[in-house]
Amino acid sequence: MNAISNVAIIGAGMAGLACATALTQAGVTVSLFDKGRRPGGRLATRRADGLMFDHGAQYASAQQPEFTALLERMRAAGVAAPWDALEAERPRWVGIPGMSAIARFMADQLPPASCSLATERHVAFVRRDAAGWHLRHLPAATTRPGTVVDDGDQAGPFDAMLVALPSPQAGPLLAALGHRFAADADRAVIAPCWAVMLAFADPVDVPVMLRPTNGPLAWVARDSARPGRPAAPETWMLHASPAWSEANLERPAADVAADLLHEFRALTGATAAPLHLSAHRWRYAQVTRALDQSCLWDADAGLGACGDWCLGPRVEAAYLSGRALATAVLSRT
Repeated sequence: MNAISNVAIIGAGMAGLACATALTQAGVTVSLFDKGRRPGGRLATRRADGLMFDHGAQYASAQQPEFTALLERMRAAGVAAPWDALEAERPRWVGIPGMSAIARFMADQLPPASCSLATERHVAFVRRDAAGWHLRHLPAATTRPGTVVDDGDQAGPFDAMLVALPSPQAGPLLAALGHRFAADADRAVIAPCWAVMLAFADPVDVPVMLRPTNGPLAWVARDSARPGRPAAPETWMLHASPAWSEANLERPAADVAADLLHEFRALTGATAAPLHLSAHRWRYAQVTRALDQSCLWDADAGLGACGDWCLGPRVEAAYLSGRALATAVLSRT
């Protein structure tokens, strides 16, 4: 069996970055492809009207020493810290100044000599021939999400093809190959989430974090209470429940924002007009059914997949899945 020295990773979120880090540290050349403008996936920070919102993953908690050590290195570098105001039993870590700093730190550590990153590229097709793995990629801005078509710029050959996408995006690529991993991706379930960003001139007199158990809202947090953030103007992050998000998935963002602002006011008593109001739709936000395995790896084909949908709905799970896939790949080197 030939050694693996040249790998493509589709997706530069936490799982893809963790996988790339481990592989490059072992001397493997990695080509990363991501549809976003920058790496990170749901480790995302939105800037608007001079304000900052963490509208994707709200925090990262650590249970395993390996991930804890990474967060501690980030704390030493000044790009992460525990969000002590949440008063959780286990520290809830956030990026500084925003959650995207966690992904940026990891991407910046990748060695340019052995790792390339192509952003704003939608990988539309993958195939394998006698020379190895090849992929086709298109501009993400003009390509419908989920598109699978044998068209676009070519890259390859690669010794291995690793898919670090949310399962609903990984599934069509794997299905086009006729590979059994497509069925695994279909078994995992990732729920959508509408996220609403709010800002007020004056404070809203409620706790930093609320977890409503009924109604459209599932998470309400004072974003400006995060470490390293200015306290004013006061910013808030609202996440709708999976069920409400699913039922309202195709509605206009402005209508969703207005509805969830109404729910926020009913919950908190806030009456002032917001300085900022916007909504973002995450089609694939939170894993509600995982595979309960670390990753997928077919050594004979040189094909693998990783992500939080393999292990569970946590940033740490995505990290551990990416590292597990790298370990599996390196077992063939």
